[in-house]
Parts: sequence; structure tokens; C-alpha cells
Amino acid sequence: MSKHKHTFCSKLLLCLWFVSYSLASQVNYPTDSSFINTLTHADKNNLQQFLYSKIDTSITNFQNYFPRNTNGHLGMPSAPLYINYQSKALGFNLFTAPYQNDMISADDVKYYQTKGPYASLTGIAGSKQEQAFKLLFSNTFKNKLNITLGFNRYSGIGFYQSQQSFTNNFYTTSNYSSKNNRVGYYAYVLYNKVKHQENGGISNDTLFLENVSINKFLLPVNLKYAKRELRNTTFDFNPWFRLNKNEDSSSVLSHFIDYQFNYSGNFSKYTDAYSGSQSFYNVFYLDTVSTKDSTHWRIINNGLNYTLKINPINTKLKIGYKNEINQMYQYLDSTFMNHIVNAGLYVSKNKYIGFVKANYVAQGSNQNDYSFEINNSYKQNIAKVPFIFRLNASIEKRHPDFIFNNWVSNHYAWNNNFSPIDKQQALFSISTNDNRFDIGVVYQNVKNFIYFNELAVPEQTPIGIQNISAFIHKDVLLFKHLGINAKYNYQSTSYQAIISVPNHVINGALYYQGNLFKRALQIQIGFNAQYFSSFYGYAYMPMTNQYYVQTTKTVGDYPYVDFFLNARIKPVRIFVKIDHVTQGLLGGNYSLTPGYLQNDRAFKFGVNWLFFD
Repeated sequence: MSKHKHTFCSKLLLCLWFVSYSLASQVNYPTDSSFINTLTHADKNNLQQFLYSKIDTSITNFQNYFPRNTNGHLGMPSAPLYINYQSKALGFNLFTAPYQNDMISADDVKYYQTKGPYASLTGIAGSKQEQAFKLLFSNTFKNKLNITLGFNRYSGIGFYQSQQSFTNNFYTTSNYSSKNNRVGYYAYVLYNKVKHQENGGISNDTLFLENVSINKFLLPVNLKYAKRELRNTTFDFNPWFRLNKNEDSSSVLSHFIDYQFNYSGNFSKYTDAYSGSQSFYNVFYLDTVSTKDSTHWRIINNGLNYTLKINPINTKLKIGYKNEINQMYQYLDSTFMNHIVNAGLYVSKNKYIGFVKANYVAQGSNQNDYSFEINNSYKQNIAKVPFIFRLNASIEKRHPDFIFNNWVSNHYAWNNNFSPIDKQQALFSISTNDNRFDIGVVYQNVKNFIYFNELAVPEQTPIGIQNISAFIHKDVLLFKHLGINAKYNYQSTSYQAIISVPNHVINGALYYQGNLFKRALQIQIGFNAQYFSSFYGYAYMPMTNQYYVQTTKTVGDYPYVDFFLNARIKPVRIFVKIDHVTQGLLGGNYSLTPGYLQNDRAFKFGVNWLFFD
């Protein structure tokens, strides 16, 4: 190592030591293990209770602040890479936007109960003007009323032409229960805004393959002026009331009613002022010079539920009704309505938590759609190590998303009459209570699956498709200092021409962990890597904002390796990262979506600060 590098490391360690002593007198972690309790919106609907949430002070994996995006840049669309167990509500759905990395969904919303103020601030900066800011604040007043705020804002220009993106996420949640726990409410407001340029991918990658070190801004792209914007605003209010006046240890039964109102307003826009002068699109239905397509839709839900709580056995029985009104405008106005009934049995006793629930669309545009789900979780110590066993299963039948049957735009239009989709799936997993080990398998059987074919238009196959995914993960610290974090996924499908995911996915990290300055400074330094085996990655269509199958170009079979240094000084966590450090050394075809390359080598830096006062 050179003298210059020795000097730099010495100065960095001295700086961290000084900061550690400066912060020691400013912030102390709460000693109460139940300082923060959380409840997800999905678990709230499943009648589960607030659970203790450990204050996140770990620096393991801190440097991986965003999942890998298949289009190569944060804030951009991203194709699915994994076969997952998924469950979503019945009813009308326009389409599934490919922004699972960037948009906060209702299932991501959390309600908090805290024993004091809590705040988390995160700032990240990187190459190509990458900037990210994350805020989370929560406080409970008089142990009854909680207000939580969450905010994300990030942007970057990317490594290629016309790749700039901008993302805003905001949500606020609130929950309240009266002193005698007879009345209360849950509420949240959620806002997502995603804006980015659509470059249509690299039009000719010959220059890149011949010289991987070429300036990527020199590579020609298919679209220079196309832009995409997607906005979503959701408001949810769920007051509840206990019918019986008192509830104590002698109460056998308790009766609750709750009302749930949900409003969701959505807007999607795609524009290209010069679409007529480019050769990317061959068909023009509305305007041969430029493209300006937009879709507005809103969903209004009103629901009423009754819950019978059987206290001696910690069991709840729930029945309910929901009215759903959907209004959509895409060159023509459309209105859809659904009447949905539901029932569920929920149990929480000793080491077991589980539920059985069913939903059925009794009348409306999605009539006769249904879903039935069983969810089980059991805790058991094995050799004094606490394990959690999970077994989930579901069956469902649902009408296709609206985009598959009816669509009107400047370059794509269709009118189909596809059959409902039948799906059965199951998940079995075993994990330790600290999440340092888990193993499991997911199985799916889908009939009448609908996908976008190689012409980027919808197609339905009556063939039953079976998908399977097996995974194992282990995080271990050897000799008190050598850290190994490894996860392996095996995935397979009976119809690879339609369900295109890599058969093998490997994620791993190898690092040194230690403490300095009388344990005031904790550090990790090492490498992490991610590998996807070769597969026919989904191609992306900017016009519809959807992915479609292709069988001409394989992607993957390339290791992405990063160098990182993570550190923690009391309430402050820091990471320094060189992303894709091996760029240009291990091959050149580092893409996961044809035409969209992953980023080049990039320097990134981030800080997270926790506050408890």
C-alpha cells in the first residue's frame, strides 16, 4: 500500500474517532426493548397486533440501499427477477406498474407505537448526480395517538442518454385508541410520483461490445425525447368501535365493528414530441407527428366489518362487505362497480399465529372472482435456537387486469375477451428468529396466464404453468471478525418461453468486522456480489410501460461485484461504496433487460442518523 493510501486511511480513522466522541454525549439509545412497535397495513387487515420492532442499528447490508434495477438506473421500470408468493386484493385493477423498487404500496405502509420521538434521516450521493434522501419520523402522544411521517426523494441522470429519473414518495400514518380501548382508528395518506425519460434502450451495442470502457453517453439510443410520468394518491380511514362497554380478564366475548373508506387517484402519462420522426414505432393510431397518451383512474371503496373476539382462546371471527367504484378515462369514460363479501378466522395463541380468510365478488364487473388463503406461523426452539415455521397457501380466480382486455394509445390498441385466471400457490419456510438463517420453497400453478408476447401485445395461454422457487440464506460471523452472508435461489418454470427468470441467483458478501476506539466505532469492510444465470430477459416497451417476452437475446451470466466500507458511531451509520468495481474486467454484456445495460463503476456515499429526542 502506498504512503498516500496510509495517510488517507489514518485521517479517515482519526475523523471517525473524533466524531464518535463528539456524538457520545448527544444521543443515547433507549433501554426499553419495546420503545418501537409496528404493524403493517396488511397485518392490520388480518387482525394481527403491534409487534416489537428492534431499532435498526446494524450495518450489515447497509450499503445495498436499493434493489438492482433491470433497466439499469434507480427510478426506472424494473422487470421481475424472482418467483415470489404474492397475494393481492380482489377487485378492479388497471395494470401493474413495474416500479416495485420505487413506489410505496399499501402493503408497505406501517403504523407505529413509540414511547417517545423517533426519527431516521438518510442521505446518499453518488456518481452521475445520484442523490437520495429518506426521512422517517414517529411520535406517540400520551401513549394513545401516534403520527408518523415518511418521505423519500431521489434522482439521477444515469450513465446513458435520456436516462434521467426523479422519484418522490410520501406517506403519513396515524392510529389512536381511547383510554379504555373502546374506540379508535387507523389512517394513512400515501403519495407516489415517478418521472423519467424513456430512451428505448441502446439502438446499437456494437460500439460497447468492442470497447467496454467507451463513454456511455456516446452510445445511440432508440428514443431521445420520450418521457413517462406516473402519480398515485391514496387516502385510507378505518375507525373502529367496541360494542360491549367493558373488556377485562373476565370477558369471554367482545364485539367490534369497523368502517373502512379508501380513495385512490391515479394518473399515467407518456409523451414523445418527435415520435413521428423516429423509427421506433411503426403504427400511429391517433397522431403521426407526436405522441401524448394519458390515463386517469380512481377507485373508491366503502367497507363495513363485524368482528367477534373470543378472548379465552385468542380467536377472532370476521365478516364484512365492501363496495368498490372504479372510474377510468382513456379517450373514453368507463365506470365499473363491484360488491365484495369477505370472512375470516384469526388465531393467536402461545407460539402460533394464523388465519383463514375468503373473499368473493358477488356482483359487478369482476363477478364470481374469489380468493381463499391460509396463513400459519409457529415458533419452536430446536437445540435452544428459536425457529419460525411458516406454511401459507392460497387459491384464487380473478378477471384479467383491464390493460389486457382493452387499451387505446397512439401506437397500441386492442380489444380482447380473455378468460379469468386461475392460480394456486404455496410457501413453506423455516427461519431463525434473528433472520440470520432461512430456507424455503414456493410453488405456483397458473392456468389461463396472460402475458405480453414478442409483438408486445397481450396473449393468453390455456396451458397450466408450474413455477417453483427454492431458497436458502445464511449469515454467519466466524472467528468474531470474518463475516459471510450468502443466499442462493433456484427457480424453474414449466414454460420458460413465457415465465422468464434466471434459474440460479446468488447473493453473497465477504467482509471483515471489528470495533475500534474502545468499541465506539464499529466497521465492516469487504466485497459483496450478485450473480444471475443466463436467461432470456424480458424486453421493455416504453409505450405501454410493460415488459414482454423475447427469445432472441440472453442476459445475465455476469457477476456484479461491489467494494464497501460500513461504519457505525453511536446513532450514525456511514457507508462508502464502489459499485460494480469489476466493470470491464469480467466481460462486457452486463445487462438484465435487452438494450439496457447496468451502470458502470460508480462511487457512492451514504449517512444515516437516528434521533430519539
